[in-house]
Amino acid sequence: WRLPLTRSSGSAPRPLALTGHQGDIISLCPSLSDSHSTGGGGCPLLLTSSTDQTVRLWSLGGSHAGHELLCFDRLKASGRPMHREENPKLEQVQDAQFMCLDGAIVLATGNRLGIYRYELHMQDTSDDIKRLQRLGSYKCCGLLALPREPTAGHSIVAVATSNAVLSGTLLVASSSKRIFAWDAAAEKVLAKIEDKSVHSRPITCLRLAQPHSEFQSPQSMDLFYSGSMDGTIKLWDLRTMQACRTFEGGHVHSCQRLRSCLSPCLRYLCTPSEDGAVCLYDVRTGRVLGGRHAHRDVAVAVDLNPRTGAMASGGFDGKVQFHRVPLPGKATGQGRPPPGGMAERRVTERDSGLREVEMDTAML
Repeated sequence: WRLPLTRSSGSAPRPLALTGHQGDIISLCPSLSDSHSTGGGGCPLLLTSSTDQTVRLWSLGGSHAGHELLCFDRLKASGRPMHREENPKLEQVQDAQFMCLDGAIVLATGNRLGIYRYELHMQDTSDDIKRLQRLGSYKCCGLLALPREPTAGHSIVAVATSNAVLSGTLLVASSSKRIFAWDAAAEKVLAKIEDKSVHSRPITCLRLAQPHSEFQSPQSMDLFYSGSMDGTIKLWDLRTMQACRTFEGGHVHSCQRLRSCLSPCLRYLCTPSEDGAVCLYDVRTGRVLGGRHAHRDVAVAVDLNPRTGAMASGGFDGKVQFHRVPLPGKATGQGRPPPGGMAERRVTERDSGLREVEMDTAML
């Protein structure tokens, strides 16, 4: 296996590296579709946030593959002002997401949620000065703050948006373990979940369901899930703000920022675990379908391919592993040990959907 994003240097492709952040990466968010601009190169984009108090927008293909297109480091707009008070630096950014079909970007900074419009510019390659200038600009079009309540919390720790539709509905999790539903267009709180029914420890993952087009319905678009350090993941109904299902017992989550993923068919919930395993839950029953010890250290994130159903997991051991459903009636071992020196157990009906192939390469 090799990374799908590569820079070709002759006949030897090498992984595409994105270099620019000066701190740990907090969140990753890919664009829904390819950028339809010269600056983006007509290729997918990637949004990253870091502990260096910046959010960066990258190009994943074309002539600017691996280049930084935008750096969000100021609160109101790109560029340094004459006075710092006019455009202060961003506070610690906890999450960053695309919204409205990649038309805007949402940043959670401190106790405020910033909504930004961005534009990617055409680059003049014939001019050496303009060639070194930034490939885009941004401007803040709205700031939303947590309600002034003693139980609202002092900062935003996670944000959830539905980028597949033109919707201004946002979900926000605060440091006080409360979840708010906001209408960005009306700039008001639509609903909230009381802290007694959410989680007993800080929330680290908040996501809206992103069903495949074949499974989309008005009911499926109103689901979201949250993960917490109390070792539970809860599935919620956005219309009633009530919990539909609680998933626990198959994974360990007590101190790290783990990111789970709901499958596009809305039947399975995949989650990493601090013991290095990857766990699969049945959404209908809440039972554990299977698990696999995939990493030698903490597994921190999982994601699913909406087309093939393959799953990728990343961990603190610096490796990305790809898990796939085995082909029926086909031998997979063929007398050879699996790559990476990991022992592979016999696949049973219980965990037949969790076969894995390890790509022994450092995480970028």
